[in-house]
Amino acid sequence: MIESGNSSTPVCILDTCIGGLSVVKSLWGAKGAGNVFFIADYAVNPLGVKNDSEIGEVIHRWTGFAQGHSDTLVLACNTLSIRYHQLFAADSRQPGREHIVSMVDCFTAMTRNEVERLAGRNVLIVGTEFTASQILYPDLLRAAVQDVRVSTVAATELERKIARFEARSIDDESVLTEELSRALENTDIAVLACTCFPMVKAQLETRFPAVEFLDPGAYAARLLAGSAASKDRDLRIRVTGDDVSADRVKEFAVQYLSGASVNLY
Repeated sequence: MIESGNSSTPVCILDTCIGGLSVVKSLWGAKGAGNVFFIADYAVNPLGVKNDSEIGEVIHRWTGFAQGHSDTLVLACNTLSIRYHQLFAADSRQPGREHIVSMVDCFTAMTRNEVERLAGRNVLIVGTEFTASQILYPDLLRAAVQDVRVSTVAATELERKIARFEARSIDDESVLTEELSRALENTDIAVLACTCFPMVKAQLETRFPAVEFLDPGAYAARLLAGSAASKDRDLRIRVTGDDVSADRVKEFAVQYLSGASVNLY
């Protein structure tokens, strides 16, 4: 568990798109954070094709964004979290690593807290193409959960549609592909291993009522301590790149977070 040095210090949450707002929503719902700085760093997308040196540069870019705003950084991107874990998790020299919570940490917390629910079940990890191609999440599940049967499926197009405000309905074949639909129809539990996917969780539950959907980001609050004392719920947003406008992200955040105080910076 991360102990924030000052309970009034905002949490800094970074992602490559709007997906990290689902982590903000979960943290506020669990009273796991007060004020939040959120950065939708579209300028570094896509991360899955970057080499080790470029990933290291993004890590330093994000810790630089957080510097001066927060002593707690949440990496709300599964791709970067997996790459961060692969490159730096065992390196105690990595600057500020004791103040970083990644989605790998959240996935681990979910696995630890849901062992009984997951045991003996068919579990589908739904991620982007990069996340679905990695063995880290399946390995974490198999190491901790007895008789679990794990598979993965890539839902990159769903992520892209949500991130660019193009998704109208998951029933659209360009969003809910035949491969994804078939995978969901043949599983007991689906882990939403992309922070964009919880934004359509209610639609997925309606479409696939027999499936339990788990959101690793919902376990972030269990990993943060000392950040909840403030009753303030202010969100400051920064958007990079040209994919979407900052005003559109702000408009979405106000709606998605039920009228929260949202400002751009």
